[in-house]
Amino acid sequence: MSLSQSLCTSFKQQLLLAVHDFRVGGDTFKIALYTGNASLGPGTTAYTSDGEVTGTGYTAGGIALTSLGTGANATSMVAFADFVDAVFSGVTLTARGALIYNSTPSALGPDGNPLVNPAVCVLDFGAERSAVGQDFTVQFPAADATNAIVRIG
Repeated sequence: MSLSQSLCTSFKQQLLLAVHDFRVGGDTFKIALYTGNASLGPGTTAYTSDGEVTGTGYTAGGIALTSLGTGANATSMVAFADFVDAVFSGVTLTARGALIYNSTPSALGPDGNPLVNPAVCVLDFGAERSAVGQDFTVQFPAADATNAIVRIG
């Protein structure tokens, strides 16, 4: 079991089908936290509770993210989306990584069926991170073509 930081392959296909709306006020994206025992990577297609953290103050499924919208850089030919840092308030938990997923997809999947919590990307924190009765913050990088958490180039 492991976490492999990446955009999910299914997400890339769903972009071509206009499934995800990253505009401010668009779809609701969530972030869920996972232990080092989780098995998440490019093949992850949807939110799963397998390997999700448990702890005081943490709710399965994680929390909603606040979108910063999208942008693009014509020189580097990269489009990007980003979010406000995610703060899990007053929790006691240990996490190795996270999954960002869309809890309100705006279209059907490639097979024409409704999508349920389709995965966007997997984050690997590089080590176990803990909080004991305090805020646990997932700090996203700068919202630009080089650093944003979601980049397509």
